Amino acid sequence: MIEQLLESQSASFEFLEPLPMEVDVLIVGGGIVGSSLAYFLGQRGVESLVLERGEINREASGTNAGSFHFQIALHQLTSSDPKDDMDRLLTEVRLHTEAADLWKSLEGDLKVDLGVHETGGLMVAETDEEFRLLHSKQKIEAAAGLETHVLSGKELKEFAPYLASDIKGASFCPREGHADPLLAVPLILMRAQELGAQVRTQAAVTSIERVDGKDGVRFIVQTSRGVVQARRLVNAAGAWANDISMLLGHSLPIHAEGLHVNVTEPREPILTPMLQHIGRRLTLKQTSKGTFIIGGGWPARPELQPQRYSNYWASAAGNAAVALRVMPMLQDVRLVRTWSGVMAFMNDLSPIVGESQSLPGYHVCIATTGFTLGPMMAQLLAESMVADKDFRIPQSYAVDRGLPLMTR
Repeated sequence: MIEQLLESQSASFEFLEPLPMEVDVLIVGGGIVGSSLAYFLGQRGVESLVLERGEINREASGTNAGSFHFQIALHQLTSSDPKDDMDRLLTEVRLHTEAADLWKSLEGDLKVDLGVHETGGLMVAETDEEFRLLHSKQKIEAAAGLETHVLSGKELKEFAPYLASDIKGASFCPREGHADPLLAVPLILMRAQELGAQVRTQAAVTSIERVDGKDGVRFIVQTSRGVVQARRLVNAAGAWANDISMLLGHSLPIHAEGLHVNVTEPREPILTPMLQHIGRRLTLKQTSKGTFIIGGGWPARPELQPQRYSNYWASAAGNAAVALRVMPMLQDVRLVRTWSGVMAFMNDLSPIVGESQSLPGYHVCIATTGFTLGPMMAQLLAESMVADKDFRIPQSYAVDRGLPLMTR
């Protein structure tokens, strides 16, 4: 069914038609955020054009492990005590809960299979200190409306007999799971096209001029395929968003990192929930084909454009070692493939979503856990662009919040 849908759209998915002269909303970035924004704007009757410098879904959105991270994770904790981050974490977990609802409903709305599986997620702790963190974060998650349960001892062994026998404990979130990152963006974008969105690939943005005219602001955008004018501009370029923003003289506090993803040979089904670690970099899940996908954000080697991030053997080995520590029965399972992706972080760990107050008409949409939160952030931005008010976007996500630029 999915292959037939994509095949029927093959002509559209070449995206090599000439650029339109003018468009209402120009979206820079053809990943999960850009495609979702085009879809949600189309639902609200707003025309858009998505520009991608390469091919659709070839960067972060198509190279991650497809995990849904709704529990408070290691990278969200800036203090040893989650209570110190209470306000920020409550806001984030509430949005994670909304993101879980959105992913669950998205397949039905789109009438396509995005490979969404709500398998639940286990976050393990090896030490007493990590186990204390599980209890602390569970209180915040409960206050934010996210169901999680802390398990230990006999209860944990019965629930997850495949874990190492000396694991101190784990928190279980029934809402966590995963989707297929190779399907999500193309299928969402296909539906966006049906609602009137246009898409162009091989269209790298090289310059942007913001002009105030009699009929309002216009953005004159020069690309490698020509020029297009837009009434509103959205930066959804993820790890490269600051490159786009600097064309307008506007810096964004973004730090980009390459990351590894690893896959094993297939084995008999044994692991249903996604596994994470509260203190170390790990995501681990078993696919319907029996392979194990091992990730967690281990670093990859930066390369000059247009080259992609390349692999570190130490990352592949280190990531596999943590997976083996948590699930010892993987000791004779062979690793057969690794690849690299990229992730973007802001230096306060919060997304950047909304319209710039210093540059009206210029919008930014960047999520920290991009695949998990991408559609949710895009929906919030679409709502605000139609209502002309950021009524549901937290103030802490403001585009002009004055954070210093992070160097790459």
